[in-house]
Amino acid sequence: MIIKVGKVDFLSSAGSRSATAGQGAVDSDAGSSSPDASLAALHISGRVTSENPHVKMGAFHTLDVEVNRDVRIEKAEGWDSIAISRVEEAIVPGKGAEVGAVVCGEGTAAFCLLSQHLTLITHRISVPIPRKSGSSGATQHDKGLQKFYATLYDSFVRHIPYANAGLRAIVIASPGWVRDAVYDFIMAEAGKRGDKTLQRALREKCVRVHVNSPHVHSLVEVLKSPEVSSRLKEAKFAREGMMLDRYVPLFRRSTVSDRFLVSSKC
Repeated sequence: MIIKVGKVDFLSSAGSRSATAGQGAVDSDAGSSSPDASLAALHISGRVTSENPHVKMGAFHTLDVEVNRDVRIEKAEGWDSIAISRVEEAIVPGKGAEVGAVVCGEGTAAFCLLSQHLTLITHRISVPIPRKSGSSGATQHDKGLQKFYATLYDSFVRHIPYANAGLRAIVIASPGWVRDAVYDFIMAEAGKRGDKTLQRALREKCVRVHVNSPHVHSLVEVLKSPEVSSRLKEAKFAREGMMLDRYVPLFRRSTVSDRFLVSSKC
């Protein structure tokens, strides 16, 4: 495998390290890799496979693949269609998403798309809502809520592909009562605007889930909830597992003459 990246992290025989950025590409056989969440980078170690003015031929060193930095990955035997489709799903925002989720609290919301390979936060909103204090305070509180719901509705329409046939579930998750109020507002607003597609998508796909926190990490709770897991039985990652469960026993029962070739060209 050849990794080409503009930043090179050098590791000398004595163990000292030095980094140089913007010095051109380096070809390396990838031997091992490790993610670095704190730097949003992927460390790839391997042996240099081509002449380079900065690294000796055959030397081992580590490349840092960072966000917004060009990288090229090649395989000696080439990429098959399955691998290419999985890479596309992983790098194209929202491609292959099977779950759209809104994790919200009072005045805050995060919009996420979940696919087999990626959880993507597409948008966040934060609307200040005044506290209730007397009659005037209650009025300001209600106005703040209405502004929050309106902002959330507009963001939902832009960032959740509810009309996509591949989207299997729309999740609205929150602590307390917020998820129900958000669902009711979106449904009512879609009726006012004549958006029958959104109303049908909410009726058929929407699941309201209680979570303990209005933050994105609550998606772990969401995916473990019975309501969501039952809807994801036919999701792509679940379908692939079921196909393997059916294929392996069939292959074991078959005779030599019955054996068959699995190929994209069949």
